[in-house]
Amino acid sequence: MKTTIIAFMLMIFACTLVYSQDVPPKHRGMHPRLTADGKVVDEAGKQLGYIRNDGKICDVTGKVIGIIAETGNVTTANGKGIVGVIQKDGSFKTKEGHVVTTDPDGVVKVAGKMVGHVDQGYKNKAHGCALHCFFSAENEHAEGIDKGIDQ
Repeated sequence: MKTTIIAFMLMIFACTLVYSQDVPPKHRGMHPRLTADGKVVDEAGKQLGYIRNDGKICDVTGKVIGIIAETGNVTTANGKGIVGVIQKDGSFKTKEGHVVTTDPDGVVKVAGKMVGHVDQGYKNKAHGCALHCFFSAENEHAEGIDKGIDQ
């Protein structure tokens, strides 16, 4: 009887390993929020990272994962793989052609769907694009961006 239980538990453990999926990077969450002081938090208030005044985007450990240039170009920290460009109207266009907008009330949207929020006190609402690209688990192109971060 004990042998059967142990064999059953080992089989479940083996199946779990076979069917397990990669955990998303620790800097991604659902509906991230960019607070007035530049911190990025998830729905539960857990800090995912932050955006510095100089445009550097950091994960929670302080590692720079992206850069928002004064020209509006947004890239991964190593400069490989341009993520997209902040447009003159404050929207963001990814290299895949998707548009990320931040409403005046701070709601970050992609194709009309809310994916994040920028608090009223944060000075540059256009940084909502970085919030989506680097911190949102809902970004369908996150895998490509994260590969650029890891290189």
